[in-house]
Amino acid sequence: MSKKNLRLVSVIIPTKNSAKAIESCLKSIQNQSYKNIEIIVVDQESEDGTGKIASQFGGRVITVPRPKFYTPPSTSRNIGAKEAKGEILYHLDSDMKLSRGLIKEIVNRFNKDSKLGALIVHEEDVVGGFWSKCKALERRCCWGNDRLESARVVKKSIFEKVGSYDINISSGEDFDIHRKYKNYGEIGFCKNVVYHNISDLTFAKQIKKKYNYGKTAKVYFNKHQESGFSIVNEEFGSYLKNYKLFLKDPIVGAGVIILKVCEFFAGSVGILTSSLSRQ
Repeated sequence: MSKKNLRLVSVIIPTKNSAKAIESCLKSIQNQSYKNIEIIVVDQESEDGTGKIASQFGGRVITVPRPKFYTPPSTSRNIGAKEAKGEILYHLDSDMKLSRGLIKEIVNRFNKDSKLGALIVHEEDVVGGFWSKCKALERRCCWGNDRLESARVVKKSIFEKVGSYDINISSGEDFDIHRKYKNYGEIGFCKNVVYHNISDLTFAKQIKKKYNYGKTAKVYFNKHQESGFSIVNEEFGSYLKNYKLFLKDPIVGAGVIILKVCEFFAGSVGILTSSLSRQ
């Protein structure tokens, strides 16, 4: 690869008490076959040594104040992107690991196609218990559907044109910015994957998560004139298209349906709770 094509890739990782996961994440970046990478870790005043670990593994650590209440990582991602020197941005989570050839593929794709503006990297889940297996099967069914997957890799010029992440959106921020990317370039899919560790996912954690999402989801729905029903319909359509995956493990398949119904109910309660609190 010529020096002209050795684009700098900025990998931006928001963290908050992420010591258990961050080392594996950073090692996977260091082990990439493509080496022209900068690592930017935007840490919310972690108390478990996250920043120290990140520095040891080549990360540039930017410390930001820890919010009093939970907020999505949009603000941290925007801060990291503003400091990034790379032409290509990859917004990664601390509990993810890159397959070895992923960054090389990303750079090659942008070098070969000038119309390409952003890339979706499929998440291959690392599972533990039953409900994590259900969530993994559900998400595997969404591969290739850019209404259910969102681009985390983008040209920095396009990221700046869309105005960064909308920090007013707490649920659906990835889908929101993905929609805006489409106005400035084509969206592609990577063959290499990113491994996402969801081994500690439980039914209770997932239901609580969807309830909290529901409490803030109305901002996204109003902005895009969409509803939870339209998203669920799209998801169930993807299950039908991938019915063979359900047939391979019918028990997990049944668990997917149960989990999805309960998630929808929890999200709806969250939306209702939020609406009543504003009255």
